This record gives sequence, structure tokens and C-alpha cells, in this order.
Amino acid sequence: MKSWIKEYSVGVKELDDQHIKMLEYINEVEAALYAEDSRQTIVRVLNGLVRYTKDHFATEETYFKLYDYENTEAHILEHLDLISSVEKLVYELEIGGDLNPDKMLSFLEAWLFDHIMSADREYMSCFESNGHS
Repeated sequence: MKSWIKEYSVGVKELDDQHIKMLEYINEVEAALYAEDSRQTIVRVLNGLVRYTKDHFATEETYFKLYDYENTEAHILEHLDLISSVEKLVYELEIGGDLNPDKMLSFLEAWLFDHIMSADREYMSCFESNGHS
């Protein structure tokens, strides 16, 4: 199970709280994988992660427009790619694809934390200069 650490923070409590919730979904996937829960349970949790992530991305994108964030277009394209990659994983599981716990968790953790530590960090100064924390 991965824990949230302050280094992951983007400086906006609302968004950090959402990122923490996304991590909780990933931890729930991990628990299901190692408890050898049914594939249906894992798919259900991953679908919950997708739904929640779409809402989170919509929140970020609202602020991008509000603050005229200069990298809005590129960031939105990354959001679309991230959602697509998890939806593909779900689809592969639904049709009986390989269920490799280590590979799946490595993918999900990289999916979340690489995005936070790169793309999300880029908007921090824009949000801060607009008084958003």
C-alpha cells in the first residue's frame, strides 16, 4: 500500500484531497489483487477510479480556464490519455486479459504519481499567483 506524502502536494487542498482519494482507489485495487478477489471486483474498483478521475480532471480543467493557464491544451490531452490508458486496462481485464498484480500496480502508481509530479506541478505557480491554495 502506498501512502500519501507531502512531496506529492500541488499546494491546493481540494486537488490534494482528490489525489489522495485516487490513491485510495489504487490501494483498494492492490488489496483486491492480493486477496485474490474476483476479476469483477477489481474491474469495479478500477471503474470507480476512472469515474472519480474524470471528475477530478474536470475540476482541474475548470481552474485552468478560470486562470487562463498557458498549458491547458497539453494538460487536457494528457488527461484524455491517462483516462484512456486505464479504460484500456479495464477492457483487457473484462475480456480475460492477464492479471499480473505487480505490473498492474506499477502501472497505476506511475499513472498517478508521474502525472502529479510532472504535469500537475507545472500549474502550481499559476494557481498560486491567482491566490488559489
